[in-house]
Order: sequence, then structure tokens, then C-alpha cells
Amino acid sequence: MDKYTKKPLRLALAAIIALIFFHYLGVLGLLEQGLMKIFLPAQKSFYRFGQSLGQISQLEAIIKENSKLQEEIAKLSIDYVKLASLEAENKYLRSELDYLNAHDYSYQMANIVSRLPFNDQVIMLDKGRTEGLVEGLAVTLNQGIIVGKVLKVEENQAYVALLTDAQSSLAVSFGSQSGTAGLVEGRAGLNLVMDYIPQNQDIAPNEAVVTSGLEELIPQGLLVGWVGEVNSQVGQIFKQAKIIPPFNYQNLQTVTVVFKN
Repeated sequence: MDKYTKKPLRLALAAIIALIFFHYLGVLGLLEQGLMKIFLPAQKSFYRFGQSLGQISQLEAIIKENSKLQEEIAKLSIDYVKLASLEAENKYLRSELDYLNAHDYSYQMANIVSRLPFNDQVIMLDKGRTEGLVEGLAVTLNQGIIVGKVLKVEENQAYVALLTDAQSSLAVSFGSQSGTAGLVEGRAGLNLVMDYIPQNQDIAPNEAVVTSGLEELIPQGLLVGWVGEVNSQVGQIFKQAKIIPPFNYQNLQTVTVVFKN
């Protein structure tokens, strides 16, 4: 080993021996404390930075998990709505069938597939001549509430004029009385009016109005609605009454076509 190589080794060895000597004397402790004070802020910053990176990673994982949970909740909500809808539909169908069987009615259930574009008071059903439908049959729902009459029948579909149609008329009577008391007519989809009521006919508020049964294909006793405002004018042979239907005719989906026994 030449003299140039030995000299750095001697210096390094001397430095190590000096560091050990000063460490035992406690001198290096003061130096170490000074260096710690100098580098402590930087060390804290690096520590916090490391923590921030960890928190960001955890936050990304939480966001991802939260998104997954939201998707699962949305799916469960859709499934719940579908289940609730099916349960409500099954409950309605059971009640409807119980009513029809109790009255020994022949019937055909049908779905509303559309309304006429130029007259939304005429609806189209997905059943027709093939299922035995003919013009003039009563169209009902919800256990004997009549909403219209079959207007036109084709092979696999039929058209129904709702009672609110301006061309619609139905022979009716009051629930507490027998015989025909008047005709219920539509007013351009706005409401129902009972016309041709004799002036001497007593009408109680909220009295039920039902089908009279005098029309060839319409069973007796189907509910039309209840008496609202009565309009009676002196000198007129007949008086009128506004009829309040049980529900909004715009929300129809499934109906029952009833055959008179």
C-alpha cells in the first residue's frame, strides 16, 4: 500500500477515534441536540407529509367504498319499489277477483295501452273481439267502480269512452232508490254531471250514484260517484247535479271489463 493510500485511511481512523472520544466526553450530545433542533421542523414536515399521503390513500379507499355502498343502496331501493309495486298489484287483483266472484260476474281484465291523441278521454285496451268484448260493455276497476263503456272493438284491442268524455252518457239511479233517476254525462273531461233529474226528486248530499241496470249490457249497482252541487232552476222540468268521481281518471292503468249476466 503506497503512502497516498495510507494517508486517507489514517485520517479516517483518527476521525473515528476522535468521535468516540468526544462522544464519551458528552461533547457530541450538544452537537446532536443542536442538529436535532435544526432538522426537527423539517422532520415534522416530512412526518406530516407522510401522514397526509396515508390519509389521502385512506380517503380514496373510503370514497370508493362509499360509491359501492351507494350503488348497492340504489339497487336495493329499486328492488324494494318493484317488490312493493308487485305486492300492491297482487293485493288489488285479489280484492278485484273476490268482488267479481262474489257477484258472479263474467269478466275480462285488460291493460290500458294508450289514449287517443285527439281525445284523451278515449282509452285503448289490449283486449278485443278475441276475448269476447263487444260494444256497450261496462269498464270498471277497484271492486265495481264504473269508469266507462266499450266504444269500439277490434280483433285484439278495444276503445273505451270514459264517463268524462263529452259524448258519454250512462243511465243511473241513486243508491237509496230504484229505477232510473237520470243520465250521467261527461263534460269534456272536466267533470261528471247528472242530468234529467225530476224536480220533485229528493237528493241528499254525498248520496251514492250507481248504474240503474236498465242498459242492456250494464249491470245494476256499479258505483259512478257521489252527489256534489245540485243546480235547480225555477220553471225547469229537470234539475242537474255535479257528480264527484271516486278518483282521477287520468291515473288509470288496469281495468276490468264486466259482462252482464
